Amino acid sequence: MHYRYLAPGLQTELEALTVDDAIGHLRNHLGNFLLDASVCVSYLNRLAAEPGGLDSPRHVAWLRWLVRTLARLRPFDEQASTLAARVDGTPEDGPLLRALAKVRTPEALHLRVEQTANQPPANARELLLRLFREVPFSVDMAERLLQLDLQLGLMPGDGWYEGLRCPPLLRGVLDRERFRACMLSGNDAMALELRDHTREAGADDPGWLNCAAELAVRTGDRVAGMDFYRASLGLDPMQIPVALRLRELEQPFATPPDALAPAHGPVAVFLYSWNKRDLLEQTLRSLAASDTGGASVTLLLNGCTDGSAEMAAGLNASLFGGRMEIIELPVNVGAPAARNWLLHTPRGREAAYVAFLDDDVEVPADWLSTLIAVLRANPRAGVVGAKTVFPGSPRRLQYLYRNVSVAQPGLLRVSLGTPSVNYDGGTYDVIRPTANVMGCCHVFTRAALDAVRDFDIRFSPSQMDDIAHDLDLCLHGFEVVYCGLVSCVHHQMSGVGIGNVHAARMGNVLGNDVKFYYRFAEHLDALSQLTARHAVSETPPGS
Repeated sequence: MHYRYLAPGLQTELEALTVDDAIGHLRNHLGNFLLDASVCVSYLNRLAAEPGGLDSPRHVAWLRWLVRTLARLRPFDEQASTLAARVDGTPEDGPLLRALAKVRTPEALHLRVEQTANQPPANARELLLRLFREVPFSVDMAERLLQLDLQLGLMPGDGWYEGLRCPPLLRGVLDRERFRACMLSGNDAMALELRDHTREAGADDPGWLNCAAELAVRTGDRVAGMDFYRASLGLDPMQIPVALRLRELEQPFATPPDALAPAHGPVAVFLYSWNKRDLLEQTLRSLAASDTGGASVTLLLNGCTDGSAEMAAGLNASLFGGRMEIIELPVNVGAPAARNWLLHTPRGREAAYVAFLDDDVEVPADWLSTLIAVLRANPRAGVVGAKTVFPGSPRRLQYLYRNVSVAQPGLLRVSLGTPSVNYDGGTYDVIRPTANVMGCCHVFTRAALDAVRDFDIRFSPSQMDDIAHDLDLCLHGFEVVYCGLVSCVHHQMSGVGIGNVHAARMGNVLGNDVKFYYRFAEHLDALSQLTARHAVSETPPGS
């Protein structure tokens, strides 16, 4: 039972698995998120690279399904379309491939286009615009420009899209892509116009239908939104998030007006901070503006030396009416110990519900009442967490939920926390069980904390202690629940890949990964059941 180190990345993880386990991994991902092109490529590469080829009809069926799906997700990828034609036994000189052959980016420009992927978005857009004016038929450049416009918060296609010159078939596909970009950017007027313009062509595209559904809901037509989602599921029934979102629209969750009534027991809101004065101030102002009923508020300052104590004392007097308790520690004890300290205070021991907020979040007015109502509506629930998004516009998902993707001797991995294409279109505004929710905004029941009171200080100063605690709750028979009806803006995010990571911090990250494995090494069989693959069929439809 020896720990195996794997370099970060989905592809590396899949290469360490058998084909059957890789398919199970795929089914788990499909049970969590809608499939996007980059993730689809990772699974396709793993199955296609199997030494000796695939040895069962089931394996082949999934490979064929991935090829078809990639061709749909990358409509301007000639190679993907050619593979799909071969899989389907259709002519490789069909209308789409003939049209794509006419608009290939000239070889002399191709490398320059590819290099823009490594440049800052604004610089990449400027260069692509110059190249696009030379070859206005390049659908590849046009698609990239739409994504950059979305990323930069610009009106997608504004000022350049009218210069596009390409076959009508491809123009229709690009019009659908522009519709999606406008919808995700929040340009509802333009999105509605493009939706009506592309409605006929989009009727056989699940991605288009999903965007049309959320646009309808957002502009006040919930019935039309449900119809669009039903049509999307008819085309691709393996879209588990779509099925959950449709159920939420059909039977909307309603927070009762007495969710924070004293009769349900005391509520404690806990925060802890270390030298984030400005972000902490923003968090406290957001908390004070929200509805917390009669909840107590306690702030633990982890050896702060940046004026956080004075700032918090001032806000306590001006915004909280003096009801916020402030605990000052002389040193930074780390996140797990800070949580435990708060849990062992009288407020922590007596509360029927305990909420933890990070010191760099903004919460909506109804965050606490909604999360507590979700707990009360789910008798098995031990903790509920919010949808976590990055600040800014267009809104992007930072963390939704995770479960266990691999649990076998030597290897324990949790799944991705969001889809790779992480724009928040609304599809994940659902309530669902999972195995882990984001620790920056979550609420526990008394029963859960009595069963698993402490966070593991071996993961200090931070990272993975909240994941381990949620898994412990699952092993004790509690449900971990994600509530996408509450959006929490998280201004910072710990972890590898977010900015530059100091070597010492990297050592802590890798060390915690080892600790995490051995922490649960005796429970791998139980953890292997904490997955969403059960929601997805063993073989793809039509195989």
